[in-house]
Amino acid sequence: MLHVLEVQNLALIDNLTFCPEAGLNVITGETGAGKSMLLGALSLLLGERATAEVIRSGEESALLQAVFTETEGGQTTEYIFSREIRRTGPNLCRLNGKIEPLAEMAACGKRLVDLHGQHKQQSLLEAATQRELLDAFGGEELMAVRQKVSELYRQLQVVEKELEQLGGDEAAAARQADFLRFQLEEIAQANLSAAEEEELQVRFRRLSHARQLLENTARVYALLAADGHDGAVLDRLGYVEKELAIACALDETLSPLLDQICAAAEQLKDAASELRFYRENIELNDALLQETIERLEVYRTIKNKYGKTVADVEETAAALQAELTDIEGRGAKREKLMAEMAQLKSDLAKTAGELTKRRQKAATALALQITEALKSVALASAQFQIELQQVPCGPFGCDQVEFLLTTNMGEPLRPLAKTASGGEISRVMLAIKSVLAEQDAVETLIFDEIDAGIGGLTIRAVAEKLKQLAQHRQVICVTHQPVIAACADHQFVIFKEASQGRTVTRLKKLTAAEREVELARMLGGQDEIALKHARRLLATAKNLQ
Repeated sequence: MLHVLEVQNLALIDNLTFCPEAGLNVITGETGAGKSMLLGALSLLLGERATAEVIRSGEESALLQAVFTETEGGQTTEYIFSREIRRTGPNLCRLNGKIEPLAEMAACGKRLVDLHGQHKQQSLLEAATQRELLDAFGGEELMAVRQKVSELYRQLQVVEKELEQLGGDEAAAARQADFLRFQLEEIAQANLSAAEEEELQVRFRRLSHARQLLENTARVYALLAADGHDGAVLDRLGYVEKELAIACALDETLSPLLDQICAAAEQLKDAASELRFYRENIELNDALLQETIERLEVYRTIKNKYGKTVADVEETAAALQAELTDIEGRGAKREKLMAEMAQLKSDLAKTAGELTKRRQKAATALALQITEALKSVALASAQFQIELQQVPCGPFGCDQVEFLLTTNMGEPLRPLAKTASGGEISRVMLAIKSVLAEQDAVETLIFDEIDAGIGGLTIRAVAEKLKQLAQHRQVICVTHQPVIAACADHQFVIFKEASQGRTVTRLKKLTAAEREVELARMLGGQDEIALKHARRLLATAKNLQ
């Protein structure tokens, strides 16, 4: 609902405040006084493009501001729109104090206001709005089916996204799985272990240097203990023991030294024995050496492919196994998701089909009601129809809803947006809105010169429609017809006056007495006859429901 509209420096308006209320608000005034300019200011505020020519001469900018409220689910939200149109530089648009693109303000405005008049774009002309109105008219059962369609579509999107993340190339996944199995089998067959690798390296060094080891250990053994070797260490050490034992007999203080010599001799004997055993076990085995080389080559090959160490190879094997498990699991999951997707598509098609049937039934009933309503606003030859065209299923089903209209007998039905002329469009909208008033969520409806091109009894029918519509919505109407003005809950007059040598536009809310005078003016005079006629119009309007 619109609470306040403030306009500064727009065309002839220097500073004007408009405060409409609930119900039917009518704006009247002489031709050229600025009635349409006031509604034009609202259009500019809600997204219509502007040029510097709209700024009042002598001023650098125009400022438009409005306060709306939106009530939904018992909660009321306030919106404050502001737009500064400047001669130089970009416009400044603010929504609730925050600078926003004009498109964002327009999107928000569409939820709050429907402006109907010549060459204006109404939300009712949009396919999405037409679908929403038809579904709301269809009632709770239709909306419940639509909700089921939306949920099935959402679930289908989730499944399709999961399938996309799994990857769709099953052949590639199978090839990758085979390659992983080959790698794991290669590692398993190698049967590596850090302990074996160390043992193989020791064996390789021993076998590859066996002859050198035999020669070297033979010389060492001969130096230690070989019989007949001149100056063998153990033989000379035995001589040392004997000589020292003689000395100990003469001096017991040498006994510790003798003990050390004896211990050293025993250790050397043990070393010589171990050295002899080592030499006896050295193999000159070329076959075993070749076998060891071949086994070490297995280690080298596997480590070149899968890691620098045996531990690294084991980590790689674990990672390969995890990847293979994932691929094999993805295959099973893909099959499950494919089955789930097929079921969802089937359920969606079935439920969407049910939704289409309910929409077709609602469309027939709604079209009849709107056709009847059109007759009451001087469009007696008009025919209205709602067409459902099949489209790929989406969150709202498989139907594209389109309102079709012809206002002339014998002419084909065409989309609503392409049919009504400028003089007819407001009355068409009024008829549709009067039928759909309870379903339409837009709280403020504005009709600019809805009386254009009609007269007589039709004017009264239009007035009754406006009055009826205002019971459900805030209605703002610019009119030249006293019959419509008399039905208003609140009447405003817009007029021009001179101020400081310039012409300015003013707006005033009328009292009961002032309304009689304004209606008399609209009737063509301000004499007593015109005033009595005005009073009768007001009295008659009070009885309208």
